[in-house]
Amino acid sequence: MVGLGLLGDAPRLRLLATAALLLAGCQGGGGGGDTEGGSATTGVGMTEGTGVDTATETGGETGVPEGCEGQAYFDPGETPLRRLTHTQYNNTVNDLFPGVTIPTQAILVDPKSGGFENFGELQTPSSLLIGQYQQAAVGVTAAAMAEADAFLPCATDGGADPEGCGHAFLTDFATRAFRRPLGPDESAAYLGFFDQQLAGEGFGVALQLTMQAILQSPPFIYFLEYDGTPVPGSEELELIDGYAMASRLSYFLWDSMPDPALLSAAESGDLATAEGVEAAARRLLAEAPARGAVVNFHRQWLDLDKIDTITLDPATYPSFDEGLRDDMREEIRRLVERVIFDGEGTLEALLTTSETVGSAGIAALYGAPAPAEPWGTIALDPAQRAGLLTTPGWLASRAHAVHPSPVQRGVFVLERLLCQPPPVPPADVDITPPEEGGDSPVTNRERYDEHASNPKCQGCHQTIDGIGFGFEHYDSEGRWRDQDGGQPVDASGILLGSDVDGPFADAIELAGRLGESETVQRCVVTQWYRYALGRATNLDDACARDALDLAFEAAEGDIQELLVNIAVSDGFRYRRAQEQG
Repeated sequence: MVGLGLLGDAPRLRLLATAALLLAGCQGGGGGGDTEGGSATTGVGMTEGTGVDTATETGGETGVPEGCEGQAYFDPGETPLRRLTHTQYNNTVNDLFPGVTIPTQAILVDPKSGGFENFGELQTPSSLLIGQYQQAAVGVTAAAMAEADAFLPCATDGGADPEGCGHAFLTDFATRAFRRPLGPDESAAYLGFFDQQLAGEGFGVALQLTMQAILQSPPFIYFLEYDGTPVPGSEELELIDGYAMASRLSYFLWDSMPDPALLSAAESGDLATAEGVEAAARRLLAEAPARGAVVNFHRQWLDLDKIDTITLDPATYPSFDEGLRDDMREEIRRLVERVIFDGEGTLEALLTTSETVGSAGIAALYGAPAPAEPWGTIALDPAQRAGLLTTPGWLASRAHAVHPSPVQRGVFVLERLLCQPPPVPPADVDITPPEEGGDSPVTNRERYDEHASNPKCQGCHQTIDGIGFGFEHYDSEGRWRDQDGGQPVDASGILLGSDVDGPFADAIELAGRLGESETVQRCVVTQWYRYALGRATNLDDACARDALDLAFEAAEGDIQELLVNIAVSDGFRYRRAQEQG
């Protein structure tokens, strides 16, 4: 196993890898996107920063959006140069060394756009990131060499033919790492470097240093797409190369590298047709890695990392501790997986189900009997609970230390479910949460009613609080409450800006409205489409996005069908000519 001191044997190769990474980071296509906490989430057919829907109406019996008839292909939009996210990096290095325990590597999380971590235009390389890739390459290969007998086709010292063994292994390793066959120049460079190190340092050091070089190279770190095929009847589009399509599919649906079957489909040309892509997408969704990838999308879309920042007042919530925090996060993970893969599979079910998967601690928060096993199905009171928005983890992560926050809860629904984020508050507005009111008991709702009387606040907060007050039955820990401050809870609200507008009685009625809302369906399609392409969407995407809306409606909100339809869409299978070639 090579020590850190031996890294000095490869300074030139590391320098070249660093320069290549920096260069690759300057070549991304794609326009600017929205950033977390900045301008509004941009959906197809939406004017950035306004939330005004300018999309054409969709409908008709042909499945083609109105206004898009007669187009042979829908505009795939720009294709930014993207690289592995921190999650994808760690998944990939684990899959590169099956049977080996690879410790999680520290890779910088890029700036988020609408909550998503994979937007190419924001993935700017830095000296810190490049240093982390170098350290990760050392850590990954050190762990691998400690268990080299699990993956080497020969003895760990190279056996009788160390050069032949090294060449055979490295050719296969680089092909899997680059997710395509090696070119002649690449093969000569990496195998030549291995031979140089083999002569001076021996088999183990040579192998590890060469693997480190591969793990720091742009073809591993970046999704480089070459050799697009011209599309008949179009001078502007190219069909994505089969190997690039294999990567797009696997990192969209698995968050990791293509498996041998997917690479074989790329080699055979099966991924050159919509039918071949559909078959591959359905196979990937039926495999275990798809569950983790879909959960990871929801982690970002629902901002579940915010659960890690929950800080509750221990005097008010003595039952809350780190273990319960972990259970809150795990419950949502299991609920998403259960609904999408083992249950109804629909967006409506995700927002309205009255069953969850929980631990004894989670059951206690719900006031329900503990499951027989450590994690089991919990039947909830349908008058009190409905889907994701009434889970303790979501509720507690949008609350203050003592009192819940109707503002945070309302903003989330507007931003992530309706694609209508409110504007940033004026600089001179005090956004400090309201305090207790004197010596008299006061409800949380009454504390926030000041927004309605403040001219600077009432315009936005009529919409925000109109939604957020619907969650007043849930305290900062996510427990149900009938009273607040000695008074009956008023959880009535009003929904504005959707196709299901109007007053509602509580969060249960609100969840039912959102579950059947076409506005919410369009927003969720937009979220998935943006995530799949790794970029913001704009008016160029209108026809492609509206076609997905029609397909999602026809599939009655089935999320797996949405993912398949995205995979076979023009935006996913094509690119504008010469964008990365």
